[in-house]
Amino acid sequence: MLDLDPATRGEVLRRAIEIVERQLRDLRAGPLTPADAATLRASLEPFDFAEPIAPIRALEAAAEGLRRGQVQAVDPRYFGLFHPAPSAMSIAAAALVAAFDPQLATQGHAPWPIEVERHLVRAIGARFGYARQLADGLFTSGAAEAVTTALVCATSRAFPDAAKRGLRALDVEPRIYASAEAHPTIARAARVTGLGEDALRSVPVDARHRMKLGALRAAIAQDRRASARPLMIVATAGTTASGAIDPIDELAAIAAAHGAWLHLDAAWGGLAALVPELSGALAGSARADSIAFDPHKALAAPLGTGLLLTRHGEALETAFAARAGYVPRGRGATADPFARGLPWSRRFLGLGVFLTLATAGFDGVAAGLRSQIALADRLRESLRAAGFSIVNDTPLPLVCFVDARRADGDRGRYLDAVARTLMGRGAAWLSVVRFANGGRALRACVDNHRTEERDVDALVEALREARRDVP
Repeated sequence: MLDLDPATRGEVLRRAIEIVERQLRDLRAGPLTPADAATLRASLEPFDFAEPIAPIRALEAAAEGLRRGQVQAVDPRYFGLFHPAPSAMSIAAAALVAAFDPQLATQGHAPWPIEVERHLVRAIGARFGYARQLADGLFTSGAAEAVTTALVCATSRAFPDAAKRGLRALDVEPRIYASAEAHPTIARAARVTGLGEDALRSVPVDARHRMKLGALRAAIAQDRRASARPLMIVATAGTTASGAIDPIDELAAIAAAHGAWLHLDAAWGGLAALVPELSGALAGSARADSIAFDPHKALAAPLGTGLLLTRHGEALETAFAARAGYVPRGRGATADPFARGLPWSRRFLGLGVFLTLATAGFDGVAAGLRSQIALADRLRESLRAAGFSIVNDTPLPLVCFVDARRADGDRGRYLDAVARTLMGRGAAWLSVVRFANGGRALRACVDNHRTEERDVDALVEALREARRDVP
């Protein structure tokens, strides 16, 4: 029953390929926004799991559910959150991984997949300036897991007995510093590690939404006077709201002066490391003790493909060391992956990245990202010509804008209405963002390698129409 008979299995796999191919060929076949929740719930009522149904019918129902039951982030006119469309090779990789189902917990179980991921860590780490012989790290589910892993490493380094004694080993209060525009997963990492949100200092940002160095120095000095210890500084390369890039090199110098771990959140903005003419925006990244980078945001990998890069491989082994008598022993010189990070069972996340880079190369990836950057520039110019004002400053393909003709007090309601009108018509998908300073703006991110000039032009025209129709 689980494998199906050969004839039925072949039919199911052929139909699955047809569905995937149709999805890639006709990206605008379904609605951009999902059906209402009541309709979606009703579509599931026939599935009581008491009587089996035909496999093809089940497959078709799943495809229709995915087509109509989610925001179609793979649509070229999706300008929303960091959710690029996966590459064709990464889709093929997902099928291979599901079929072979390797377990990357131990070298003795999956030596080739583990070596593939280590090879990728070295290659991508080098793009951020790490020496290849020092670049280390592991694939994660995303930047949330990466920052939590980095915080555990920082704590273990600062308090060597913490792995054994936990928070009882902390003889002073630790402090974590991140900008007011940093990602909320940093606060969550503080919670789940037991340090608590009170350990986090939110540092004000400047007019460009970058961390203020003077404010950081003042916060550290205040904490020092209170006998607290700077544990970690988080630099953000590409804030979610506006794409701002903190002054990484200066933050690295401050971290070094206070013996703090520097973590670089480059989950999306790390794409600058892959485009030679943008790499200067990440100056100082090689000085980071750890870097979060999400291939599912910048390398067209499926969701749930993240990376933690570090130049302190030994910190991973110290923080997460574990033994299990039943685990097959590998012959490699490095500890097994299960003893170097949070997950035990590990899926082969790196294959999609490997196949994409193997077939496109770093130059091909850079060309695609360069196209997205050019489209964002086109969007900025078109918006200005249409009477909108750009309110963010970033070299990354993210545009935040407002209608300058509307008063500030009225702007929030108006922006929400424009976004709802535009998305309700299925013209495009974008979001309304709130900055740390309370300001609000429409936010459009160009992160789909399938987006073209006509899609950007259609967005601007749809905004013109929505603006006319919103009182």
